Amino acid sequence: MSKVAEFDAVGGPEQLKLVEREIPAPGAGEVQVDIKAAGLNRAELMFLAGQYLVEPVFPAKIGMEGAGVVTAVGANVTDYKIGDEVSIAPNINVGAEGAMAERCNFSALSLHPKPSNVSFVEAATFWMAYPTAYGGLVQAGGLRDGAGQSAVITAASSSVGLAAIQVTHAHGAKAIATTRTATKAQELLDAGADHVITTDGLTPQEFGDQVRAVTDGKGFDVAFDPVAGPMVGLLAEAASNDATIVGYGFLSGNMPELPLFALMRKGSYITGFHVAFHLLMQPERMKVASAHLLPRWQDGTYKATINKTFAFADVAKAYEHLSSNTQFGKIVVEMD
Repeated sequence: MSKVAEFDAVGGPEQLKLVEREIPAPGAGEVQVDIKAAGLNRAELMFLAGQYLVEPVFPAKIGMEGAGVVTAVGANVTDYKIGDEVSIAPNINVGAEGAMAERCNFSALSLHPKPSNVSFVEAATFWMAYPTAYGGLVQAGGLRDGAGQSAVITAASSSVGLAAIQVTHAHGAKAIATTRTATKAQELLDAGADHVITTDGLTPQEFGDQVRAVTDGKGFDVAFDPVAGPMVGLLAEAASNDATIVGYGFLSGNMPELPLFALMRKGSYITGFHVAFHLLMQPERMKVASAHLLPRWQDGTYKATINKTFAFADVAKAYEHLSSNTQFGKIVVEMD
């Protein structure tokens, strides 16, 4: 038997409950993992609320990212064996698989080997944030090593935003972080942002002026945005010629109006990015990304900021903390 976090109706963290479930042997192509830690992601709040790309089928599990030890392997699995330490991200069958559990079966495609010098908590924070940042900025956004570019990173205090600051610097580019208020501005500077812009109350022209002031009048080359809504209008105004705006989320809850004139005037681009569809499930792209990411993870160049850890019994409180928007970095649940 295993304790599993589940929900039977859409809503908020209050819907989550821990239940005991019998975990069957892993099927073909599956691996069973004894989970030690699970990282929280905003996409899970959207899934819980019924607003994600996939509709929950009840009872639905939750948790897209975790780390643990392999306890069993199904048929046709050759890359993993019992006793291997692994990361899970993202779980491909959202709602049927869930890292927020003591034990669960996952598609082997969801697993990544855990370096021996990395803790389970750290291993539960890497494979959503850093591949998202690398894939979005570099593979979708066109950030190039040593090209002297600048990147605007919105919602920069999130785990992905903080990873994006590190990826930007690793490519010799300037990181311009945005945050709604000044509350987290100093923390962002301490985390490596070259400049911080607080966006509450800014018009597109004002935002553009602030970006141009720190980019020699040019504007940014790449924007990495999970906010959407009115943020897209601000970014379009601040873009340089031939800039790319990469959207990877929908935190505002508002569909953006396409700023067509600004895009036409500058020849800028808007593209979407999803870490599972556009990277983790694309073997050739993933090979390139891993060649960049793994050495920097192992040597400490890329290191996640952990905001807070919770016990598994307090999983609902962990998601309440995530929904508060007060955290700086990653929230992790450690299993008993």
